[in-house]
Amino acid sequence: MTPQRAVLFDYGGVLTRPLGPAFGGFEADHGIPPGRSFELLVAASYTPGGGLIGAFERGEIETDTFESELRSMLIADGYTPPDDHLIRGMFDRLEDEEGSWQLARDVRAAGARTGLLSNSWGVDIYPWAQVEAHFDVAVVSAQVGLRKPDPAIYHLALERIALPAADCVFIDDLERNVEVARSLGMSAIHHTGDVARTRAAVERFLEAGP
Repeated sequence: MTPQRAVLFDYGGVLTRPLGPAFGGFEADHGIPPGRSFELLVAASYTPGGGLIGAFERGEIETDTFESELRSMLIADGYTPPDDHLIRGMFDRLEDEEGSWQLARDVRAAGARTGLLSNSWGVDIYPWAQVEAHFDVAVVSAQVGLRKPDPAIYHLALERIALPAADCVFIDDLERNVEVARSLGMSAIHHTGDVARTRAAVERFLEAGP
């Protein structure tokens, strides 16, 4: 392995377990069908800029505004969400994917660089001390005003990691984000929950050298 290479990690669904079950537990608590809250947000995102999700992930609206809009959507759909702390409730059950954090540690121990490249729902959900201990750089959408799959956020991550695209591999659980990374000249891994498979792909990339 070589220090002239870097591995960029997504957060939700890569460094954590899948989002669906965590959100589903919150929904079950409030009589909402599993996945329905996200379906409503996705439906509202089919507008220029990604709608409510896009604005929130870029940090253009505050958490209170996002939660108020989501609450209104759920009420209009016939459900009774809690009066506050919707995001906290949705993320409370989200667990770390320990194998991915260990992979980040091993990558750095081998001399390569590591980065976080994440679309965010606010910035309070991140374990910042843990992030700082594992990653050389962190590019979080709400902090930089950009979001995946906008190529500009990938370019910013490459600028901060200080390596060309060909020397970086990006891991994400959403295939569209992986496809953009590849189109920009990066290697990319679609993480489907199989940490051993992702680790093997990262090791092949690092061992290939620049």
